[in-house]
Amino acid sequence: MTTATQAETVTDRLTVNQLARREQVHVATPWRWMLSGVHGIKLRSVRVGGRRFILESDWQAFSAALNADLADAPAAPTPAAPTPAAVTARAERAGRELATLLTPRRRAAK
Repeated sequence: MTTATQAETVTDRLTVNQLARREQVHVATPWRWMLSGVHGIKLRSVRVGGRRFILESDWQAFSAALNADLADAPAAPTPAAPTPAAVTARAERAGRELATLLTPRRRAAK
């Protein structure tokens, strides 16, 4: 939690519902960001008269911290494309399997 400075005005703060609508998330999501955080980063908020508000500067800092955290993460390796020989082998194997499935089975004599 933070305290609002005199420079921040009423227009610089959002209710939990306003933030949820603006970011197109469920209303529980900002609450989770405030209470539990994401990757150890919590969304700061202020309480005024029993209501919870998120200052625009706190939202910007939270968003920047999350994006910086994601930018530092290593990119997932791109899987190598299969070789033409591997594709041909897979296609032949699938063809053999299909042929066995489509071949009529003989009934056992009673």
